[in-house]
Amino acid sequence: MWPAALLAASAASAADQHLITLKASAMPSGQLAYEMVSHKVKSSTGKESDLTDRYASGPTIPGPTLVMKEGDVAEVTLQHGIADSALPVSIHVHGVHFKIDSDGTMKVLNGVADEAAFPDKPYTYKWTAAPGTAGTWAYHDHAFGNPMLGAEDKGLFGTLIINPASGKVPALIDGKIVDVDLADVKREFIIWMHETTFWGQELNHIIEGGKEIPLWTNPTVGARLGEKVRFHVMGIGTAFHTFHLHAHRWIEPGATAGVDTVNIGPISRTSFIVKAGEGVGPGDWHYHCHVIQHMQSGMMGDFRVIE
Repeated sequence: MWPAALLAASAASAADQHLITLKASAMPSGQLAYEMVSHKVKSSTGKESDLTDRYASGPTIPGPTLVMKEGDVAEVTLQHGIADSALPVSIHVHGVHFKIDSDGTMKVLNGVADEAAFPDKPYTYKWTAAPGTAGTWAYHDHAFGNPMLGAEDKGLFGTLIINPASGKVPALIDGKIVDVDLADVKREFIIWMHETTFWGQELNHIIEGGKEIPLWTNPTVGARLGEKVRFHVMGIGTAFHTFHLHAHRWIEPGATAGVDTVNIGPISRTSFIVKAGEGVGPGDWHYHCHVIQHMQSGMMGDFRVIE
């Protein structure tokens, strides 16, 4: 048995340092969105990697999906790139640890400072993915004050995935709960539920080095029969939803019974792994919000499983 102090030291020594620069920009539609400017990582061994090419170019909704592991730290600098607006934008993150000056709120709320980016004045946040922070978390604008932009509902939201230090997550595979090595997951789908629209993104791990692919609204997502795929489903806005994926079952964290429908409210979330087409085979398997009015408004997509 390793002493707790040695285990803690070992975990700390394996930490990666992430240096990330994001920019808040306006899209042609008038919506606002975060875009990736730069993402560099320094490993515990001193090796430096540039991950910037893994991300889509330009602003996307949802914003860039940031992936870290328990023990990692990050410095995230936000640039203000919204033309014709002097109103601040910020990043408030869920799940990880940070000090009050990285809360992403305005002085009127935090009593400390305006923790936001202004034109020609970036702001840097510091996050720690401490043990126990593994999960799928939201980050979003929180520049509410007077005056305020408060653009969380205009497209300034994105996803932070903290993978467990073990690199494994439990899943319901072939009728049994097993620990799945995340290295065996071929694709990850990030699905945000906003009012009556799904906003999607894919993390493709088959492409060498991985690649983030914008899927935009109500997308068709896909996998080959038998592939392990990971879904991250999150809510934003004012509506409450039920996410349903046809023909596939999964387990919620801490549960032992399979489900195929979960409730999703604003900033609530779930993450799960399924084996594509398990027990049912290939096909276009429907996913949708099970609030009927939302589905009737077009809140639906397909999970396409091919041989």
